[in-house]
Amino acid sequence: MAPREIKLSAYARGYTKLWTKRATWFRRQYPLCGMRPNQAPPVMSQCHDEGRTTPASCTDHVIPHRGDQVLFWDQLTNWQSLCDTCHRQKTQAGL
Repeated sequence: MAPREIKLSAYARGYTKLWTKRATWFRRQYPLCGMRPNQAPPVMSQCHDEGRTTPASCTDHVIPHRGDQVLFWDQLTNWQSLCDTCHRQKTQAGL
């Protein structure tokens, strides 16, 4: 029998008050689903792909950080704004 994987709390994974503050700031700069710095292409934003103007509701890590603090805080290349639907689909795909 394989050992059970222990899931850390959101706070333990880095989603602190500082994250909330910076993620909110990021969405103010990039308010629509699929927006990224430097007009980088979004990853799995169906809204963007279909030309829909959908307000973003979360700040997503393009590459899952899996605890890597450099990836976690890399807002220039690893953050994007997504709506809840696109974020859920991306997460379910394991990305």
